[in-house]
Amino acid sequence: MCFAEIPVGFHQVASVFLAAVPAYHCAVPGLVTSRDCQPILQALEMSIPWTQEKNGSRQYSQCTRYNLTEQDYNVSYADFWQNHSPESLSSGGTISCDRGWEYDCTTFTSTIVTEWDIVCSGGWLKRLTTALYMVGVMVGAVVFGDLADRLGRRPSYLLSLLIQCVFGVAAAFAPNLVLFVIFRFFVGAATSGVIIVSCVMVAEFVGPSERVKVGVFRPLFFAVGEIIFAGIAYGIRDWRMLQLAISLPNLLFIPYFWVCPESPRWLMSRDQERAKEITLSMARMNKVEVPDEAFLSGDPESVKEEASRKYSIVDLLRTPNMRMRSLKCFYVWFTCSLVFYGFSLNITDLSGNIYLNFLISSIMEIPGYLSLLYLQERFGRKIPVFTYLFLTGLGLIIVTVLPSGNSRVAVAMLSKLCITGGFQGIMIYSIELFPTVVRNTGMGSSSMAARFGATISPFLWLLADVWRPAPYLLFSIMTILAGLLCMLLPETKGLQLPQTLEDGEEFGRGVTKKMIDSALTALKLKKRNDEVEDRVQDTKA
Repeated sequence: MCFAEIPVGFHQVASVFLAAVPAYHCAVPGLVTSRDCQPILQALEMSIPWTQEKNGSRQYSQCTRYNLTEQDYNVSYADFWQNHSPESLSSGGTISCDRGWEYDCTTFTSTIVTEWDIVCSGGWLKRLTTALYMVGVMVGAVVFGDLADRLGRRPSYLLSLLIQCVFGVAAAFAPNLVLFVIFRFFVGAATSGVIIVSCVMVAEFVGPSERVKVGVFRPLFFAVGEIIFAGIAYGIRDWRMLQLAISLPNLLFIPYFWVCPESPRWLMSRDQERAKEITLSMARMNKVEVPDEAFLSGDPESVKEEASRKYSIVDLLRTPNMRMRSLKCFYVWFTCSLVFYGFSLNITDLSGNIYLNFLISSIMEIPGYLSLLYLQERFGRKIPVFTYLFLTGLGLIIVTVLPSGNSRVAVAMLSKLCITGGFQGIMIYSIELFPTVVRNTGMGSSSMAARFGATISPFLWLLADVWRPAPYLLFSIMTILAGLLCMLLPETKGLQLPQTLEDGEEFGRGVTKKMIDSALTALKLKKRNDEVEDRVQDTKA
């Protein structure tokens, strides 16, 4: 199941290269403005408005051209400038790109942007394609999560792998943008199914003491997929071939139909004989003995999971303590997902080589995952999450003020490491925050909040058109707030976890007030307030 995470890493971040936007300018009738994929500067001076940058370079307009006809350019370069001047060209006005665009193809041979002209007034469609993919991920979380509970983990998992392959290949041959978006929607739903069902299955195949380890180890292969994808994208610059290359590896998982077993924990309440058969097979492989008595009374945890199905998100929000804890979790998940994908899918905003930046960004996820094995065992669950989120916010603030260059890229990469650690950390932490009877419901609701954050993250980058640092500044504020809210949650390491809703309501009661009082005391504010109150009491006396 770890190996099947690798193509998931491909598809989740594929739009970085599938929908990359190279340099472009208006196509001009009667004038050749590009040669060998690069613009001809003399031709641009004659046809495209430009502004002078602070560094002395010229920034040519991408969406307008001078209002001249084809006959105006049917002369030599010298004759053109005898008839025109920069002032006369500007005074003559500009028009939109009515003849299409010319694209720089030195980095990308073709992308969906260049093939279907998703630029200028249609630029929002690029964000929409990514957003609708994430909507597919959100829908898949609901559909395949429900199928896994109803039909079983194995059929839902295999169906996800099949859909991911079929619609991934179909997307490579999409004749228009509409069908491409539809096919990618189904790919997103399928990748969500692979993630969610495998996450549950690996947890159900091991004992409680190993669940944190598999919870960290499995996502490592997602990062490995991103690293491999950087190499694939570097070698394949055509978007259709790239889409095909990241979809066909799913054919390697055809043998899973014969070798992937059903979860014995899911089978325990439906077919105990089959569950016993699989469990004994696991025992033989691991050379351990399982006494027959272990199967006599069934699996108590499975019974609890069955009982939990009558609960809903309403039960998470009904009582005040549970409600506040749940809403805090939802916000932290929402923010982590928004910032993680907002950063990953917009790596092109950083200066330097896009392929190298993407590779480094992917590699930085690995220490973020592995560090949790030590940090959350040594310092508890919430301190590492708070630290990672706070450092992410601090790093993104620094990114907003640094000029383009290696220093800005380095800080951005460290921020990627931190948001990865914070995101995976809150996933592990949240499992222990919800009572047993609503744990699945709580995790599912938190996941939905995360998917919503991933869906809207592409559109937040539209703020950069108004003020370039705006997205980074917004992300930084949201992550720092998420980290502070995390500190208002109860610590769970080494504690007896709540089982019922009543236990959940009592669990961690008063933690928020205690943390606020501690913060005020540290700031010497509470002490001053107490002194004022004492003086008032003395005066009254």
